[in-house]
Parts: sequence; structure tokens; C-alpha cells
Amino acid sequence: MNFFKFFLKKTAIVLLVLFIGLIIFFSIKTGVTKNIDTYVYSLPFKQGTQHRVVQGYGGLFSHKHSAAIDFAMPVGTPVYAAREGMLYFYKDDNDEGGPFVKYKDKANYLVIKHNDGSFGCYWHLQKNGVVLKKGFVNKGDLIGYSGKTGFVLFPHLHFSVKRKLNYDKESFVQTQFLTTSGIQILKNGRRYKRP
Repeated sequence: MNFFKFFLKKTAIVLLVLFIGLIIFFSIKTGVTKNIDTYVYSLPFKQGTQHRVVQGYGGLFSHKHSAAIDFAMPVGTPVYAAREGMLYFYKDDNDEGGPFVKYKDKANYLVIKHNDGSFGCYWHLQKNGVVLKKGFVNKGDLIGYSGKTGFVLFPHLHFSVKRKLNYDKESFVQTQFLTTSGIQILKNGRRYKRP
């Protein structure tokens, strides 16, 4: 009986330390570009719904020096265009994902080219989850469904805007979104509702 209590106590301590470590890991961030887009984006989910930002700009897990945002979303959540533009390219033929770098190239995604030459990037869509596959996309159009493909710990939508399609710090731009609380640059750990 004493061994069982000892084991439970040690397990609880280990779990608490891991939990605190994860909170610290997801709270610390790296520097990102100072470039801020003047365009006001729509949140990329259904009007009247809200989602939490689970990794914000410069997050240590996969956003080092990247102005990218991860919204927690169950697989199959409708994704809407945050800004109008032409569908540039997409991939939605994969159903693999996991917490290891080997899955990085397995992500399904959709990229929209905006009229100023920037690109809206929507990552980790579900297999066959791209709805619009060519042509012009209006702001607020249904474009796909969220998933858990590529380099992921859990289902979410990864969103970023880039001036160039690479991972250089200065290719990203910070984005402002219209929320029920006004126009904001989104912060890690907070929930935001689309008006």
C-alpha cells in the first residue's frame, strides 16, 4: 500500500513539472518582424464563433521568428478566407500528421495571393479539405476544413501572411484582425470571436 501511494505521489510531481514546462515553453516567444500590414483581416472561421490562439507570433514550438498564428480547431471546422485574392496553389491529398519534423512536408494547405502581392497561407487542412481550388476568392468565402496534417501536436489552423513564400523572418507580416472587441493583433493564449 505504501509503495502505491509513493508511486502516485511521484507520478503527480512528474506530471506537474511537465505541465509547468509546457506552459513555459508555449509562453516564451522569439522576435518577429516589425512589419505590420495595414489591411484589416477577418478571422478565418465562422461568424459568431470563437477560437483560442494556441501558438502566436514567435512561438518556440514551430513559429521561431515567424509572424504566424495557430488557432485551436477540431478536425473538420470550416475555414473562411481572411482576405480576398486569387487562389495561388493548394495541396489536400494527405492524411498524415504528428509531432515530429518528418511530418513537415505532409501538411495540406491553401495559399491565396492578395492584390498587393502578399500571400495568405492556411495550413494543416484535412485530407480533401480544400473547397475552392481555382479562381478568385472573396473575403469570408468558405475555402476549406481544418485538420491535423503535417507537423502538429493537435488539430489547429495555422495562418500567416507573407510577402515572399519562404521562412525568412522579414518575409512575414503581422496582421490585424477585426474581432468583437475591435481591431487587434492577436495574442497567444487568448480567445477571439468573429463578429
